[in-house]
Amino acid sequence: MWHDLTRRLAKGAIRLANWLVDGLVLSLVVIIVVYSAYVLVDNGRVVDEASAEVFESYKPDADGPGFSELQATNPDVCAWLTIYGTGVDYPVVRGEDNEKYLNTDPTGAFALSGSLFIDYRQPNDFSAPATIIYGHHMEDSLMFGDLDRYGQSTYLEQHNHGDLYYDGAHHGIEIVAYMDADAYDRTVYSTSVGTDPSTEDFIAYVREHAGVWQGELSPEDHILVLSTCATGTNGRHVVFAKITDQTYDNPYQEQEVSRTLAGTRDEGFPLWAKVGIALLVFIAIAWVVGAPRKSNKNGRKNRKL
Repeated sequence: MWHDLTRRLAKGAIRLANWLVDGLVLSLVVIIVVYSAYVLVDNGRVVDEASAEVFESYKPDADGPGFSELQATNPDVCAWLTIYGTGVDYPVVRGEDNEKYLNTDPTGAFALSGSLFIDYRQPNDFSAPATIIYGHHMEDSLMFGDLDRYGQSTYLEQHNHGDLYYDGAHHGIEIVAYMDADAYDRTVYSTSVGTDPSTEDFIAYVREHAGVWQGELSPEDHILVLSTCATGTNGRHVVFAKITDQTYDNPYQEQEVSRTLAGTRDEGFPLWAKVGIALLVFIAIAWVVGAPRKSNKNGRKNRKL
């Protein structure tokens, strides 16, 4: 009698342990799948917020509300920066500090992708000898996601012009140099170039430390310092360009229009497919974990060899 009772208790304990293990595994699977689905949805939302197409109707000379309406919506909007053949084609803002537009889009709405923004200590009319513009480094060529490519000299040769619209007029930009910099580099991130350091010293420093240098900079030029995050806490990708009175044609315009019309932008699996796959994996694992176990007459679980 005691032997049978002990055996039954042992079997009950084993069943309880199996149930607890199955429940724990299933719970972990649920957490992983739910979190994965959340990440996919959140990433998709961030990508949608950062797409240049969101602001295309506000672009100067474009059909739609127009640049002036965007400025009326958000007076911090001061320019539009386009670098031909890259993903850089966005409004530029300047806030009361350098934190606001890390998570605020050009319309003033919250967005993890933020905006391209001028250092708040500098004028927004690009009259400074060197004007710093910050932006997030994102995948799929979003925001300043293409700046690191300028570390290859051939890329700079092929993508060395663009357009900067401000004060109601278009201006050309000519990209001259690329540098891997530190976020605390006091020369690169000086907001008082012309006095500390002098423009001559600034240009000499950039030339000495640039990984790629093509073209020329002179003390009379108005320089753009385009900065985005790199690998590591303090690493930065920095592109240097000069603003010119001469404007340049976009040699990539036909390709960009064709790509837009054809919808051929490579986005991988659509978001709904990713979430669907995640749910199918969850259902399959849940079924395996929760499937009833059949026992033979001897109480042993059936196994397929």
